[in-house]
Amino acid sequence: MTKVQEIDLELSFPGAQAVIHFDDNDYHASSTVQRVDFIAEYEAYYLFIEIKDPDIPNAQNPAAFVEKLHSGKLVQSLAGKFRDTQFFRSAQGKNDRKVFYIVLLSMQSLDNALLLAKQDELRKAIPIRHADWADDCAESCIILNFEQWQRQFGEQSLRRISEGAG
Repeated sequence: MTKVQEIDLELSFPGAQAVIHFDDNDYHASSTVQRVDFIAEYEAYYLFIEIKDPDIPNAQNPAAFVEKLHSGKLVQSLAGKFRDTQFFRSAQGKNDRKVFYIVLLSMQSLDNALLLAKQDELRKAIPIRHADWADDCAESCIILNFEQWQRQFGEQSLRRISEGAG
């Protein structure tokens, strides 16, 4: 089982062939490409994973994150990360499988209605499909909170490191 860490969160990807820390400056050198945090490679598909964790203990400025969320700037940033990652992977010749874009938004105060609204905004901002395209650029695009991630991928798929028990 492949495990990765993003600051205070640990994620597990059972069955993945590889999990790439895509938002790694050593990998991209001086490139200004916006990029998702991780890419999990499976036999039939890729997961593009972006993690936002405003609930991290001792977060520097949670109010700024909330403002970015409500202003639409967060959605634009998430869309840019997807598009640039998709472009980069296509240039690598790694556009041979379906892509699922998953944003983990670990924010307990975020209600489900706002989460769904932001998910719809993100789908439109990317965009996922276009009348002139032969194929959609992604199979799906979802934003999940901590609990939804665990329901989708299993209780052991995500944990907060600072809470122990790993």
